[in-house]
Amino acid sequence: MLAAMDASLHAAFAGAGLADAGLYTPHGADAAVDCSVYIDRNVQPVGEFGQMTAPRTEVVYVLGSMPVPPAEHGRLVADGDTLINVHEIENDGSLSRWVVRRG
Repeated sequence: MLAAMDASLHAAFAGAGLADAGLYTPHGADAAVDCSVYIDRNVQPVGEFGQMTAPRTEVVYVLGSMPVPPAEHGRLVADGDTLINVHEIENDGSLSRWVVRRG
């Protein structure tokens, strides 16, 4: 149920330009797979009360859109960028949020 809702929401957000489609390549693999993602830039709160943000990028993968789950060192090409998964910070079984670095 949650996965179906997340897929529907992503489709609506993508139609409005607020979400992306990408190509994900697991570390060590040759072939990329299609995936649905949200890319959040400049999301690291800085300061005691989070009054500023720093340039950290996070990617949210819609797990139902992928035949393999994202993993460390996996590569995402989306929205004109190549991003490498560093570590997972959240996973509810439907969405997986990762801190990424430029690759």
